[in-house]
Amino acid sequence: MKQFPSYERVQHIQSLADTAGRDNWVYAVVFTYQWWILVALMIIPYIVWWKIVDRKNFFEITTYGLLVALFTGLLDAIGVELDIWDYKYDLVPLLDVLIVYDVSILPITYMLVYQYFQTWRSFAMAHVIVAFVFAFVFEPILMWLDIYHPSKWTHSYSFVGFFLVAIFLRWLMNRLIKKSKSF
Repeated sequence: MKQFPSYERVQHIQSLADTAGRDNWVYAVVFTYQWWILVALMIIPYIVWWKIVDRKNFFEITTYGLLVALFTGLLDAIGVELDIWDYKYDLVPLLDVLIVYDVSILPITYMLVYQYFQTWRSFAMAHVIVAFVFAFVFEPILMWLDIYHPSKWTHSYSFVGFFLVAIFLRWLMNRLIKKSKSF
């Protein structure tokens, strides 16, 4: 009969891993060129978005972006936890997810598509392109930069995921808007 580690043993191992991860970040990640790229990717999209966001629909667009950040952050955390992918470099050492993608790159891109492509058809077509670029251009670049390491994941899976997240969250936003108008 296989014996499993106790809760206390698991917590101890997790604590050691967390400490090692923070030490690695301090001594091997922060201020590397990859880290500076992540800093830029965190800040620049927000500057661009702030200049071009439709102020009349600011609340709706921002709500959609927050849903994207919440949903992609959750999916990213699940993927890392299940060892489907991992990140060698990150902006901060506190989370195992690629926070820059989850709270900047993806939400900003998705909000811009949401703002500019009003019909379902144009929205879906735009997101086919976005999903393709994220999966087959940006992911290989992140791999080349040694930031992103997929282990049980393919770019094709990412393509489908990027697309389905956008479609599902637009559908959800439409439902929320419709529901709010019925009150």
